[in-house]
Amino acid sequence: MNKKQDWKNPKVDIRKSSIEGLGLFAKTNINLGEKIIIWRGNYTNAFQAKKMKNEGKLVMQWDDDLYSVEDRGSDKGYFINHSCNPNVWMLDAYTLVTNRPIKTGEELTVDYALFEADENYISTWQCKCGSPSCRGKVTGKDWKLPKLQKKYEGHFSPLINKRIKKMKNEA
Repeated sequence: MNKKQDWKNPKVDIRKSSIEGLGLFAKTNINLGEKIIIWRGNYTNAFQAKKMKNEGKLVMQWDDDLYSVEDRGSDKGYFINHSCNPNVWMLDAYTLVTNRPIKTGEELTVDYALFEADENYISTWQCKCGSPSCRGKVTGKDWKLPKLQKKYEGHFSPLINKRIKKMKNEA
């Protein structure tokens, strides 16, 4: 497997976070809609993803037959912490952008519900975001919450956007 190299906005640093471990922080003010991370490399299909998962790799599904494969915690795009009230969301399967202006020194966060597609997933960690809307845990079913669908409309992973559309069409 090739070493992937995510792109990180040069206005962002990786440093110690009060949320958990390492996080992304604004070195300077960042505008609404600026790209923060572009996840690159090591994308594959369902067949190869299953094989790689069995080999202990971290596998995430982004679309019907689009999966990323990586080693845990080795790339700069890996260090974005979760918040139930994030300042970053998805533009597409590869790109995270700000959903509001960010001030110098502020930590950039994303709601993992935007891309957690495994409906059996329940975080083993407790959310520490401190938001009044904190869910406490992240699950692979959070995207089904009407409140989150409204809040993040169009900014989930392509796979979850499709699931939401299908769910609404079946209602």
